[in-house]
Amino acid sequence: MKKILILAAAAALCACAGKNRYVIEGSADELAGTVYLYDTERNLLDSAAVENGAFRFEGTVETPALVFVSDSRDNAPASFARMLFLEPGTIVISADPDQRVSGTPANDANYAYRQAGQALIQEYRAEETSDERREAIEKEYDELTRTTMEANRGNYFGAQLLAQQMSYELSGRELLDEIAKFSAELQATDILTKLKASAEQKMRTDIGEPYIDIAQTDAAGETVSLKSVIDNPANKYTLVDFWASWCGPCMGEVPHLKQTYDAFHAKGFEIYGVSFDKDREKWLGAVKQHGMNWVHVSELNGFDNQAAKDYAVQGIPSNFLIDAQGTIVATNLRGEALYEKIAELLAE
Repeated sequence: MKKILILAAAAALCACAGKNRYVIEGSADELAGTVYLYDTERNLLDSAAVENGAFRFEGTVETPALVFVSDSRDNAPASFARMLFLEPGTIVISADPDQRVSGTPANDANYAYRQAGQALIQEYRAEETSDERREAIEKEYDELTRTTMEANRGNYFGAQLLAQQMSYELSGRELLDEIAKFSAELQATDILTKLKASAEQKMRTDIGEPYIDIAQTDAAGETVSLKSVIDNPANKYTLVDFWASWCGPCMGEVPHLKQTYDAFHAKGFEIYGVSFDKDREKWLGAVKQHGMNWVHVSELNGFDNQAAKDYAVQGIPSNFLIDAQGTIVATNLRGEALYEKIAELLAE
């Protein structure tokens, strides 16, 4: 009986190993030497010799993950690098110019999504594309992301789309609802575990919740709290704006911020800008160059910022509109939406 139990256990282990086994087969023109498999923190997972421009990795994976293959070691410049989803099955890295990675559900879905997205982006950027068509393309791109995520709830790519492409626009409650639709196995992955923690924090800054105070230093080195701005009787609405001088989309929002500030500051609208810059000169240089004449503070430490943690900021630009009672009344007002919202509120 003991021998039978041992054999049964061994068979179960073999079956489990087979279920979780992956193979990565790759090729690239003029590739030689050794290629390396890294996780996203650049921890070395494996290495493989290149023979006649081809290489192969084999192993087992307990939970799917985003990894990359590169011919670079010790942060040396790379001539070959590919991102891929590590999951059970045979993953093929092709030598074609479009850097195709295929063979497993997440990688196939990622490739199809990239191809469809690139086609929309190319059409958007074409000179002959009308403004009306560009507006339609923006909606099509958002719908592409949503439908692709829904079609891939059974693999890691769907989880990544939710975390990296869709979480910005969703409230904390909405995020938790979306996460709950994934399998227990995928919910246990690092990406959804972190997203869940962020969503739970984000619920504290959903519309209708009280603001969380921020206290950081301004250009003069003086600490300026968000509370002091909100409590100022002259301010009826305060926009907490998370941004950075190096962030292109953030700087693209500046004309809209200025337009709204210039029109409504005297009527009770204030902006409390929290910069995720690390370089003091670039931060203040952008403020001066673009005439951003509102309140500015920064810890000059990038995303390693207590306010970013408190407000669950995953990307910038990001903003929160707070009324004089300290209640969050709107979030992520972009473009003309900011002007329209403030005009509506101050007209009451």
